[in-house]
Amino acid sequence: MRPIHSFAFDNDAALGIPVNHDKLFFTQSSYLTHISITLRELSDCVRLLNQLDSAVHSFTVSMRTVYLGDEINMSQIESICCPNLKQLTITVYRNILSYKEYVLPLLQHLSSIEHLTLLLAIDFTKSDNFIDGHHLQRNIVSYMPNLCQFHFHIRSILRNASYTEIDTTVSQSFIEEQSVDYALDYFNNHYGQCQIYSLPFIGNRLDFISNRFPLFDIKNTFKNVTILLLYDDIKSFENVFFEHVAQALPRLRTLEISNQLEQEEKTITNPIEFPYLSTLILHKIHMNYAEQLLYRAHLPNLVELVIRKDVLLTIIDQNNQQARNNCSNIETLLIAEPWIKPREIHLKFFPKISMKNL
Repeated sequence: MRPIHSFAFDNDAALGIPVNHDKLFFTQSSYLTHISITLRELSDCVRLLNQLDSAVHSFTVSMRTVYLGDEINMSQIESICCPNLKQLTITVYRNILSYKEYVLPLLQHLSSIEHLTLLLAIDFTKSDNFIDGHHLQRNIVSYMPNLCQFHFHIRSILRNASYTEIDTTVSQSFIEEQSVDYALDYFNNHYGQCQIYSLPFIGNRLDFISNRFPLFDIKNTFKNVTILLLYDDIKSFENVFFEHVAQALPRLRTLEISNQLEQEEKTITNPIEFPYLSTLILHKIHMNYAEQLLYRAHLPNLVELVIRKDVLLTIIDQNNQQARNNCSNIETLLIAEPWIKPREIHLKFFPKISMKNL
């Protein structure tokens, strides 16, 4: 049998690596040069890297969670030996709770990297600083002497963040960087966040985007984004905002909205079209946003809907024809608050869903 040199696993499924050190996940690990995989936790990633041999050249990993409960110690990280690992991509979109404890030591240990890509969300519970250019240079780049290419999109979150003080700090750290941009934001819930990203923008996902995020720049920076989570507890999302979203993100496939503020301008325009949108999540919302997306938008490829129970019942009761059209192809319906299975009364708008399949 010929040895396997490359392995790629479906990103929609997350694997766990056995704790038993005598059991190899890849029985032919000494031949593997390229790996692309999705794992459950950082501990799985560390165990897998410990099993790989010097042949591995490229390692791309997405992880579902990174938290303090991960069964990791520094000796496990220090025992990783991948001297020929040149290309590393790490993606974690769920807030990392142990960035300084585990993620940084892992990156600092992998000193042979030449091409690095980081797509991370980092929750700082005991810090006064966002991730900025100074941090990247001091804590990552300086540990990789051969690094020649660094792409990143990093969203860091601070509690009780001071906007005016941190704005100056972040902007100063990027003053000499022409291929980097950033966006600061703050919310009424006392959280602040900073998103820093290399240009051209490499990610396909944006989370917790408010009215204040520079989403609609003339360079179409985010044109390849396919997953968008909108959040704002300061200002409502108006009709014109969604018009701009449709123009700026032509490939959008998943849209989630979290905003409980009533729209100020309930203007009626021609339907906004999201031609590729397949998943719509309307959980923590004001009723206006269900009306905005289901009554005043054209969603020809919508197949999955997550919606609050009371909002869904209102839509069914109002019996809007455009809403019927938009829901006609839905195959998956999830009802929230409380989370319940769809019943016969809920399925009037959903001809492709039958009770026997629930």
